Amino acid sequence: MKDKLQRFVRDNREAFDVYEPSDDLWNRLNQQLPAEEAPKVVPEVTPAVSTPSPFKQAWRNLNWRIAASIALVIGLGWVGYRVNQNYGITEAPEVALSNPTFAKQVSQYTQLIDTKRDELRQMTESNPNLYKEFAVELDQLERSYQNLKSDLPKNPNQEVVIQAMIQNLQWQIDLLNQQLDIIQRIKNKNNHANDKIM
Repeated sequence: MKDKLQRFVRDNREAFDVYEPSDDLWNRLNQQLPAEEAPKVVPEVTPAVSTPSPFKQAWRNLNWRIAASIALVIGLGWVGYRVNQNYGITEAPEVALSNPTFAKQVSQYTQLIDTKRDELRQMTESNPNLYKEFAVELDQLERSYQNLKSDLPKNPNQEVVIQAMIQNLQWQIDLLNQQLDIIQRIKNKNNHANDKIM
């Protein structure tokens, strides 16, 4: 069926091109169509708000980018602060890399040691020789701790080294507590002796 139609069109192509519909046919078709309404002319109203210039649009986009960058920096800072609080990364980054659970413990111990050293320094201001005697033992423990800390990255059994570091920090705290107790006893004894003299 399709072949017959194609053959007919091919054979009669010239006849299709020669004959055109008459003007009368177009007029009859036009009368049968529904009457067209005249197009309504709507006056063009210019908008009150003009479109922003490309410069203004680029400036708005830049403002959003700046605001997003600031929010990102603040967010990352907050996350960094929280991670440091939880794992003590700035206090003991080598421990945090090896074992984050011990990092917080190491961080707490080092802060406590610093606080107790300051307290010891204040209590021995009147007797600097006593502080020097106490500092010798503390410095030995501190050197031992620093050796363990430098050995940590290259040691295959890092957990044992971290445990030794924590043990060293605990010894430093115990030593500081003993030294503070000794200084307190000396002060109490001196105060008690001064009270008897008066």
